[in-house]
Amino acid sequence: MFSFSRREFLSSSAAALSAASLRFPLLAQIANNMASTPGLLLLGVDYYPDQTPESLWEEDARMMAEAGITNVRVAEFAWALMEPSEGKFDFDWLHRSVDILRTQKIAVILGTPSAAPPPWLSQKYPEIFEVNERGEKLHPGGRRFTCPTNETYRRLSLAIATEMARTFANDPGVIGWQIDNELTLGSSGRCYCEYCQAGFQKWAREKYHSLDEVNRNWGTAFWSQIYTDWSQIPVPLPSGADPNPGLTLDYYRYQSYANASFNDEQLAVLRKLCPKHFVTTNNVGLPLDTIDERMLYSNLDFVSFDNYPGFFKMYMEQQSKSSGVPWEGINTAVALGHDFGRSLKNRPFMIMEEQSGKAGQPTFSPQPDKGQVRLWTYQAIAHGAMGVNYFRWDTATFGTEEYWHGLLNHDRSKSPAFEEIKQTLKELKSLGPELLNSQYDADSALLFDYDCSWAVKIQPQHYALSYTEQATTWYGCISPSHTGIDVILPGMDLAKYKIVYAPVVYVLAKDQAERIRNYVQNGGLFVTNFRLGTKNEASQIVRTPLPGLLRDVMGVTVTDYVPIYSPGQKVKFASALAGEDAEVKLWADILEPQTAEVLGTYISGEHAGKAAITVNRFGKGRAVYIGADLAAPSLARVLMTFAAQAGVKHVEAPKGVEFTTRRSGSKLWRFVLNHTPSPQKVSVPGSYRDALTQAPVAGTIDVEAYGVRVLQAT
Repeated sequence: MFSFSRREFLSSSAAALSAASLRFPLLAQIANNMASTPGLLLLGVDYYPDQTPESLWEEDARMMAEAGITNVRVAEFAWALMEPSEGKFDFDWLHRSVDILRTQKIAVILGTPSAAPPPWLSQKYPEIFEVNERGEKLHPGGRRFTCPTNETYRRLSLAIATEMARTFANDPGVIGWQIDNELTLGSSGRCYCEYCQAGFQKWAREKYHSLDEVNRNWGTAFWSQIYTDWSQIPVPLPSGADPNPGLTLDYYRYQSYANASFNDEQLAVLRKLCPKHFVTTNNVGLPLDTIDERMLYSNLDFVSFDNYPGFFKMYMEQQSKSSGVPWEGINTAVALGHDFGRSLKNRPFMIMEEQSGKAGQPTFSPQPDKGQVRLWTYQAIAHGAMGVNYFRWDTATFGTEEYWHGLLNHDRSKSPAFEEIKQTLKELKSLGPELLNSQYDADSALLFDYDCSWAVKIQPQHYALSYTEQATTWYGCISPSHTGIDVILPGMDLAKYKIVYAPVVYVLAKDQAERIRNYVQNGGLFVTNFRLGTKNEASQIVRTPLPGLLRDVMGVTVTDYVPIYSPGQKVKFASALAGEDAEVKLWADILEPQTAEVLGTYISGEHAGKAAITVNRFGKGRAVYIGADLAAPSLARVLMTFAAQAGVKHVEAPKGVEFTTRRSGSKLWRFVLNHTPSPQKVSVPGSYRDALTQAPVAGTIDVEAYGVRVLQAT
């Protein structure tokens, strides 16, 4: 993949850090870094003193302390105030704000401001502007309109970050840093400017070493695209026809590299100058797949994500032009994002921005129902979060985000959720750091692969096929087991999981195929579906019968593959998967078993009677191939059947109720979350005490509408 170029950058960064006699801090070191504020938990708000009259700062700090807030994030959009002209820095106002907050024992996370450059910079250096996928240059006036490759913008971003670090390295009010803001979330997602083209050419040269390798891997003999000079390599802009899929996939990889190395340049400076502070960055995670977030977070202390369930629902309804997007799907997507954030570094993560009220621009979502903000907070905690910051403290009265409502309304009265948030913060403090830093229980894993997602996006094969939708659907089908799911990337260890789910493994690298092979051979249960192993890492179709590298593991050959455009095709199940015939949605792989057992067959058409679902014994384990794109109810039943066979113990719960489990040593906490607007009665296995009330709990419990119960095993 892109390992050479990435490794080269990290080597140079490591050398710089080594020269400063520093080490990347571990979680234990982070705890030590907070020693000046004993027992500090990251339970706070995002605060904008740069947008608030200074006469209100002391009142803000006092009210925050009274509400139980422990920390704030500030300054991530304040570049124009901190550097009003090039090389002229002014941090006096920020010092005053940090000092006022510190008097109320509120710690500060500083944000480096590279997501929104000031007008003087945009005017003086017009080369910094991003070019979108249509070849249009973006313009100043918003945010995230800059190129991640441009050396001028990198230099200036590093300069402001360096001055901030020097200024606040020993400030007792500062505990950590957020680099930039939402690198994954821009209007175009990727830049296609001339500087990115030059960066891509350099990246390709470092990866492939010769143009012969480039031409071979990208298959440039097609349409006479053979490159004879590195400078000829383009970026995949509109060109009269669809671009080369191999080049485009590599370009998406390059853009991940460009953003990650942009992030790591600032990280190296913060490590050198502020060794006592933690460093993170905030993003929106899955289902959004713009940038490979494993690269972004590789060297950061922990993952921070942003969470806006109500806004997400409104946005989905706007996109689909339907008011009927169910909360069930939104809750599933949010849980998927949380599990992904935790799994990226296999440790507790933080919500840096949590929705606290009506949210949006230029329109806004409905006011959350009573209890929903608390529920959203606990859903993150239940899935492995160790802290949360609410967005935002006071609602902006000017600018693009006037309709992102915070804890204070426009007139500075308390928002509808203010007391709810205050209660939630008090509860989380009572639960304490051991629970908030505990591990999440997961017997199962869902494999997510950026290469597969991007390759399907480049060539969907069916106009309605989406990798992220497939991944979200599979997650939604398996999450009702309530036994915990890690969302893992290729290269991660599979051995600890009883079952691994892997939808649409369209691109399959040799090393990943070998990991899957070893996992099954050593006793694992691997479940996948159509288009398995179709392409190699270069986005070329493999020249062997499908499913390519895993043909022997799956015990089948794909004799044909059929996009489905007309309804009517169905799958009939064998007795092992007994159930009603299942509708086939978008795709059908036609399977011919060699060593596999047939568990489902197509009913109609020329492929009637042919295998649609198989299971193969390979070594000590089994591999399941679901060749048909099954409708969600049938898919859920099939996946849950295999989960039970793998020894995953299903926990019964009413629809809309979610269970998760966290552990610390011999201690166990079970979260029961009611995502419905009605009270629910829920049976809980075992005996517990309520971690918030200390009352004993066993048998059936009541959970109020949008309610939460935290149960500690006894």
